[in-house]
Amino acid sequence: MIHKKDVGRNRYAVLKLYLTISGLWPYHSLRDRYICFVPLFAFCFIIVIPQNWLSVNADVERTILQRHTSYGQHLMTFYAVFMHTTACLFVLKPILLTLMSDDIFNVTKSSILFASRLPFRVEYGQRFNQHFYPIAVHCYTAVFAHSFATIAVDGLYYTLIQHACGMFSIIGNVLENIGKNSKDNFDAKPDKIKDDNYSKTLHCLRRHLLVIEFAEHIESLYTKIFLLNFNLNMIGGSLAGIQVLMNLDKSANDIAGPVTIYIAQLIHLFLHFWQAQCLLDYSILPYESVANWYYTSERCRKLLLLILNRTTSPCKITAGKIVILSIENFTMVLLLYIIPLH
Repeated sequence: MIHKKDVGRNRYAVLKLYLTISGLWPYHSLRDRYICFVPLFAFCFIIVIPQNWLSVNADVERTILQRHTSYGQHLMTFYAVFMHTTACLFVLKPILLTLMSDDIFNVTKSSILFASRLPFRVEYGQRFNQHFYPIAVHCYTAVFAHSFATIAVDGLYYTLIQHACGMFSIIGNVLENIGKNSKDNFDAKPDKIKDDNYSKTLHCLRRHLLVIEFAEHIESLYTKIFLLNFNLNMIGGSLAGIQVLMNLDKSANDIAGPVTIYIAQLIHLFLHFWQAQCLLDYSILPYESVANWYYTSERCRKLLLLILNRTTSPCKITAGKIVILSIENFTMVLLLYIIPLH
């Protein structure tokens, strides 16, 4: 009798091996697929980015890529400081309120609810006060663990996007100079070996295809994450806005927490949409850079036509293949955020 496991183990062993490594074997659980896919995906980017740096020979191209890399690092540093500041404010708010209650109003510690000293509401039953300090450490650790994980995921996103934008910018710079020095001695049918414009265009075409594949990998990695993230942000933003409206007649202490979360979520979404818009803009840069095509050979023009044809469909980042991340669509999200405040 043939069992289901024997079919995959014996008759499709090679296929199963490669699908398992790729995280695509259908009989594995979703957790096992991600365990296999994420290291492979990270390994691919570890190879691709150094290869792109090694392929850059001219000083101008190296300067362009260095500028985009530095920009991505500065953006990640700003985001890390922003997230840690938000987490610290979220954690310190109940502590500061407790200290103010002890000092100003001369309230004893026993009269202050233990739950009010935590950054968020928890339910631990009747022994909550007895085990308050371990619970508090767990809550504070959870807040900072969440901020560290968010910084890691979003920081990788910003770095990859800026690297792709840098490569598109390099391709645009090379295409802009193709045919520039051929005005005086232009030849429509030169020898293939002597046709420098053809060699440069062929190299740009290969680079362009690799960068497009790189951008598609970024989109495939983050599309499901962004779909879940946007849904949670919309729900959280709406709840925070409603909480602000409910506490308008109370003190500023009751409004500070929801307002902080509200603004942090909005900035978080804006950075995602903004970087995706950068990828959209830079992916069509090769199309705008082909200016001196009429000073190139016929074989070179065919390659330029292939590049132009591919740039008509710009690279984009989506949320679940449904919503394209762009500044235009961010305005719609912003309206949805403002609606609860009216």
